[in-house]
Amino acid sequence: MELRIGCVGYSYPEWVGPFYPRHASQEEFLRMFGKVFDLLEIDSTFYRIPLPEMTREWRQLTPEGFSFTAKFPKVVTHELEFRRAKEPLARFFAAIAELKPKVKALLIQLAPSYTLIRGEEELFEFLKGLPNDYRYAVEFRHGSWFNETVYDELRKLKVAMAWSEVQYTDPPPILTTDFVYLRFIGDRSLKKLGWVQIDRTPEMRKWLGHLRSVEDQVDHAYVFFNNHFAGFGPACVNVFRDLAGLPPVDFQAIHARERGQKRIVDF
Repeated sequence: MELRIGCVGYSYPEWVGPFYPRHASQEEFLRMFGKVFDLLEIDSTFYRIPLPEMTREWRQLTPEGFSFTAKFPKVVTHELEFRRAKEPLARFFAAIAELKPKVKALLIQLAPSYTLIRGEEELFEFLKGLPNDYRYAVEFRHGSWFNETVYDELRKLKVAMAWSEVQYTDPPPILTTDFVYLRFIGDRSLKKLGWVQIDRTPEMRKWLGHLRSVEDQVDHAYVFFNNHFAGFGPACVNVFRDLAGLPPVDFQAIHARERGQKRIVDF
């Protein structure tokens, strides 16, 4: 099993100082993030569909071997609830196409109020109509979705049911395809971010155990940490890596000179 661990989003002012250099501007954040991590879930696509020019720049700013996932826009998943969503969906895929071949999966995050009775037919019809040149994961936030009928439908479509540590529900560690999409989200109780404020190692140990139990059944596992999980996504990555017996990510790599970049003493 290939295990990749990254963050949900990268453009946080609170990371300047504890992660990004104090002189860094937002225009530099993604390039710096790519010096340290090789996986990013793009959260901003949920709130606004980017232009293709923007996603093309994201691809160019990240190194070879870097991987993206992205959330479907909320206008599709929450506002239109998959009905008559052809126009925003087309704009979303036009933007995501510029990220190829770095896209590993696309995430469909459902609203906590979106129940099985309310949306089963629309969701599965939507999934059946998606382009087959991407992989997909669905994050359910209502307990009614956790049943064998749903798991079987996802298996037929080769769509992952996302595993997540989130306030709304307690997803079971069920496999529905050949990769795992695991999100550590937490809740919105933390108002100040930029450092770890809550010990979340019990939750990390729990999900790491679930990952290890399926490592011979899946090819890839993508793990993401949100700031609100414990206060600071990048530091949580290193806690999880330590629990998994992996070396920590060196945040100082952000300061490493790029090939051809001169130092002041070179002038």
